[in-house]
Amino acid sequence: MSSFVYSFFQQIYALLPFFILIGLGYYLVRFRKWPKDFTRGLTQFLFNLAIPIMLFGVMSKFHEQEDVDPKLILAYFGGSFILFFIAHFFSKKALKLTSRASSVFGVGTIFANNVMIGIPILMLFMGDDAIAVSAMIISFNALLLWSLVSFSIEWADHGSFSVRGMVATFKGVLKNPVVIGIMLGLLASYVRLPIPQFAGKTISMFSDMVAPLSLLVLGMGLAEYRIGSSLKVSIFLVFFKLVLHPLVIWLCALALGLSAFETKAIVILGSLAAGMNVYLMALKFKEIEDAVASGIVLSTLLSAITTPIILLLMP
Repeated sequence: MSSFVYSFFQQIYALLPFFILIGLGYYLVRFRKWPKDFTRGLTQFLFNLAIPIMLFGVMSKFHEQEDVDPKLILAYFGGSFILFFIAHFFSKKALKLTSRASSVFGVGTIFANNVMIGIPILMLFMGDDAIAVSAMIISFNALLLWSLVSFSIEWADHGSFSVRGMVATFKGVLKNPVVIGIMLGLLASYVRLPIPQFAGKTISMFSDMVAPLSLLVLGMGLAEYRIGSSLKVSIFLVFFKLVLHPLVIWLCALALGLSAFETKAIVILGSLAAGMNVYLMALKFKEIEDAVASGIVLSTLLSAITTPIILLLMP
């Protein structure tokens, strides 16, 4: 019990900057009456410039990663993709969301906060040896899940089982600045493009902006929405993320015969709260922003309880 209490307060303490920045954004809009145009402009800056540049920097170093165990990637992302389609179908049929909104809901159930929360929690429960697992998951996370939601949204808008429908879908995906940043970064990694020091420093400065500005935007969004209006969607998003996501990942790891150490590491990562990127996706595609914003805050609070419980239940 003492370890449970310790891990709970450890998570809360680690997340204080997270809640402070969200609270500041909320305060500026709700009480200082900052205009909505400021929030929209900041969102456009993040999506059209800061995040693509950050992802370019990450993916341009992809060739420096250690050899990846295919079973590790398949267990985590295979389980995530399975849950995405289950959540997409459930939200469309049971929650009566549109195909676009169901795409955002689906990715909200599988996109975890693996950087801000994941690395400290892995170090707490498993030590530094687990950081290599986290690095592998983080490296693929943005590439696969941003591409997944972009393709799903475009398919909802243009898709059909025709050549014209497929071409329209791929055109839409390839016009997305985030996907462009990922693809250019992979190309730079493939050709081993040397990044000059001044360019690397510029990319690093843009990357440092993304997390704090994203949290401010989340707080500003919370100030504009009536949380209770979409509470049902938020609650189901939190349930899928905190309960079903780690469960499906664990089952996939068992089916693939992944080692106990790696299984525990990816289940921890799957049990974490929904990541900030999900809210940015909701803003980008203008779907269920209110439900996602409240879902991120709720899942962040509740994961401090559910993650230690899941670890206690694991054999």
